[in-house]
Amino acid sequence: MKIPEFLKPFGIKRNIEVELIGRSYFIVKDQTLLRKRPLYIGECIAHVRGPALIPSIDFLQQIGKEARRHVILNPKGEWLFICGRDVFGKSIVKHNNPEVGERVVVLNEHKECIGYGDVTAPITEEKIVVKRLFDIGDLLRRERKSRKVQS
Repeated sequence: MKIPEFLKPFGIKRNIEVELIGRSYFIVKDQTLLRKRPLYIGECIAHVRGPALIPSIDFLQQIGKEARRHVILNPKGEWLFICGRDVFGKSIVKHNNPEVGERVVVLNEHKECIGYGDVTAPITEEKIVVKRLFDIGDLLRRERKSRKVQS
């Protein structure tokens, strides 16, 4: 998946010039350094994992500021979301009227982006209304899995 394809569901049309090195996308300021075929260069903004693109924390925050639709969660909903759970309507304290089928960024009460998901039901319902696609706890869960394998 390419960066513009990834940003389109969020309503972000800005074009970001990036270089794919291995399975990671980087913002490179000095293009001449690419001739040396580095493993890492510049600012890493995302990694490719299978068919998915996993944004860096800084890139996720940029997406959170520029996305067309968002939901803001209460502290309990925030904790559950970071632990890998979907969002229930009762956890949402504020939103900008996303419709079913739209991609939304999920923010905490401090307006920090903690992930994103797809709206699956009207926001006012009591059931699951946002299906989690990615959250910042993903990085910690992967670390925990790799430690179990090594033990």
